[in-house]
Amino acid sequence: MENPAIILWIPIILLSVVSIIKLLNKGGQNGKPWIRIEKVEENE
Repeated sequence: MENPAIILWIPIILLSVVSIIKLLNKGGQNGKPWIRIEKVEENE
């Protein structure tokens, strides 16, 4: 290979793709979103 930095980027890209797929599947099975938005009351 011309650039050895490409070899170092491959595991980083694979790990990020796998973690994103895990997050999406986790929210899909239970029906719960993996991002939770709560309403904040004025007096809290």
